[in-house]
Amino acid sequence: MKRSSHTILRLVLVLILAMTGLAQARAQADTVCAGGISTWVIENIPGDSYEWTLYNDATGINFATDPGNCPAAEAYFVGGVNTGDSVNVMCLVPGTYFIMVMATNECPTNNLKVGMIVVIGCLSYAEFVDPEPVCSGDTAMLTMDITGGIGPWDVTFTDGTNFWTINGITSSPYTFPLIPTPTVPNTYQYWITSITNGYGMTNTDPSDPINLIVKPKPATSPIYRYTP
Repeated sequence: MKRSSHTILRLVLVLILAMTGLAQARAQADTVCAGGISTWVIENIPGDSYEWTLYNDATGINFATDPGNCPAAEAYFVGGVNTGDSVNVMCLVPGTYFIMVMATNECPTNNLKVGMIVVIGCLSYAEFVDPEPVCSGDTAMLTMDITGGIGPWDVTFTDGTNFWTINGITSSPYTFPLIPTPTVPNTYQYWITSITNGYGMTNTDPSDPINLIVKPKPATSPIYRYTP
């Protein structure tokens, strides 16, 4: 399951404090997968303080005076931090959101900027981490990394002959025992064939295979008493 090529876009909003009155600029936009983080940065001017606000509906909104209206179940500021020259927004539900930053200082005039976050339902991606070798008769532990989309995730993997499905994965990385683990010493390959995320979107692009090495246990021979 190849990793998503989507990267978090880091946008910069520049406030021009010489402006008089409230200045609302044309919104810049970021597109992010549901379950991803949108990062916003403002040029830090000494003496200014910044407060950020989220909106999930801008109909009839006066950004200069109206409080945020975005439920935390849809999008929220990571760690509850909505002040300072940069913030991270966790985006949970597909839709269009607006983020406003207000700059204030000792002067009576405030400035604001508005940005737009477009959240889309993206495919999820999963891949195995190279496992540690095991001895014959021991149980191997496999770990998978999951990115993109939101959980819970249902993941199917194979050794080329058998298929296993793990349902309801809620966190990443996810580690689980491989049952059954092969007992015959050899190298075995496993790869992920599909992953379905919390939005019901299924990615069937197979991951790269990983190698599980099963080693033989040390052989013993009878112990004889030495007689000179």
